[in-house]
Amino acid sequence: MRLFYSIGHQGHCRQSNRAAALALGLVLVFLSGCDLSNPLLSSPQQGAAFQGRVRGGQQPVSGASILLYAAGSTGTGAGAVNLLAPNIVTTDAFGFFNITGDYKCPTATTQVYLVARGGNPGLAAGVDNSALVMMAAIGNCGDLTSSTSIEINEAATVASAWALSQFMGPGAMVGSTSTNTTGLVNAFAVAGNLADTGTGLAPGSALPAGAVTETAKLYTLANVLAACVNSDGGSACAPLFAAATTSQGAPTNTLDAALNIVHYPGNNVAAVFAAGAPQGPFQPVLSAQPNDWTMSITYGGCTPACGGLNTPGSLGIDSGGNVLVANYFGGVISKFSSAGVPASATGIPGTGLDESYGIAIDGFDNVWVANYQSVTGANNHHVGSVSEFSSVGVELSGYGYTSGGVYYPKGAAADSNGTIWVADYASSSATLLANDGSAISGSSGYGPSALPFTSAVALDGSHNAWFAVQRGAARVTSLGAVSNFSCCNDPEGIAIDLSGNVWIADYSASAIVELTSSGSVAQRVGLSNSVGPQGIAIDGAGNVWAANYYGDSLVELAGSTAAIVSPSDGYGLDAPLKEPYGLAIDATGNLWLSNAGGNTLTQFVGLATPIKTPLLGPPVEP
Repeated sequence: MRLFYSIGHQGHCRQSNRAAALALGLVLVFLSGCDLSNPLLSSPQQGAAFQGRVRGGQQPVSGASILLYAAGSTGTGAGAVNLLAPNIVTTDAFGFFNITGDYKCPTATTQVYLVARGGNPGLAAGVDNSALVMMAAIGNCGDLTSSTSIEINEAATVASAWALSQFMGPGAMVGSTSTNTTGLVNAFAVAGNLADTGTGLAPGSALPAGAVTETAKLYTLANVLAACVNSDGGSACAPLFAAATTSQGAPTNTLDAALNIVHYPGNNVAAVFAAGAPQGPFQPVLSAQPNDWTMSITYGGCTPACGGLNTPGSLGIDSGGNVLVANYFGGVISKFSSAGVPASATGIPGTGLDESYGIAIDGFDNVWVANYQSVTGANNHHVGSVSEFSSVGVELSGYGYTSGGVYYPKGAAADSNGTIWVADYASSSATLLANDGSAISGSSGYGPSALPFTSAVALDGSHNAWFAVQRGAARVTSLGAVSNFSCCNDPEGIAIDLSGNVWIADYSASAIVELTSSGSVAQRVGLSNSVGPQGIAIDGAGNVWAANYYGDSLVELAGSTAAIVSPSDGYGLDAPLKEPYGLAIDATGNLWLSNAGGNTLTQFVGLATPIKTPLLGPPVEP
């Protein structure tokens, strides 16, 4: 990446003696976004009465069956339970329904959602549309009150399907594994950003200030569903079901059709677009077919900027789904919740932050930042430092750590054993730090001059660090043994999958290169139009994602074959990407990009398979 200045080459509590810093952290706990409650200790509670309405476009749907589901926790897309059973709730002639409170919330924080099935969307008496299935994501069961009113329509259905796509199976079944309830909760919050639960309109009222959604795309999809919803379920649904057909077969209802589209956003784009009417009930809509059916939200576009974003670089995601961002300018790191809410309007300041590139989150949710420059208090040579912050935003490292060979660092990675690896660009070496910031590597680092112009680092399952270096990659053991491999032209990003394969974003060659665990070249995949891949990440299914810095797009490769899955120019050309640099995946399946040229952060909703965060070595599913 050439925007930033450079030289040369084109959940636990940590035990330490930092009592003062930790005491200060107690008053800054708002920065963490942590939930200290334990829903497993809660007891079922009586549900509140509330009401709602079902409409197909602007047309009331009468006689629709209403189901209130509690999301499951026994597996992805499994275990959802209808809390209203055996009672039957249906909509009246005007599409309204009332839920009397004759149900129990398993816990106050159990995630719930409404589903409407069948009904008459304003047709002749006695006509029922069995293909009509719509939903609205609500959130905490305990938040339902007598003043709650929920709108179930096509826009709410699109918002729910995209946000919950990684937790949803056929038949409106939503569920997570028992170890990923945080990812599920965060998915419901994102649904609320896309569309409002009370009005069924986009965007949601909870959307943070300055954030931008693809409302016209969402409404276009809503109109595509409406063409089927506002019918008898016969021939009017055929275009939608044909366009949403996958290798697993054709859908038979509107919700499953939406889910197929979000899972295969690059498939049949023109056919999906043609299945809706431009004069449909939701406006505004796209005037021409989009590049793809991905759905994005871009945060940080406030005046002044939200969260302190100032030429943002690398990203890290903590155990709560909060997104941490290194900023080249400004002397702050930025922190956003999984729903895009900044922890601080101006960012989290640090006395040691200066031209920050890399960022890593350790197993305690502490934040480590690679500063390309260092302030005078750190040393007298301004050769960079590493800053550490607690999970609540307290700077633990003062002016920054400089021992162990730190020398103009550009990348950082946290290992599951508590150590921190740093890529030292100017000295072409590696630094290894203990979790208290003390040096494990010597005063010159590991492999001085043996890691030419290293810019990024990733860790394998054996605690080896792999570095992106000039024209290749280098593997460094925890004892400092170095092995070099030739493979590439100008590597800028590096990631490692569960099988130990090493994936490199070859920036100037506009290619993605795969190395085996032994360092030999397995695949070289050329990308189009000199897009300049920069950040790279692997999702929970082994798919490879790279941010195209010059292409303002996102490319996906199937990890098993290295075949390009995304459109030829990448996903995201409809989103406001501008020189995307960093890339990270969260436990909800949202894919995050930092826009170095736009001072914003873009979230692609539900696009990737979730991974456990923070990332400590190769990615695993939560």
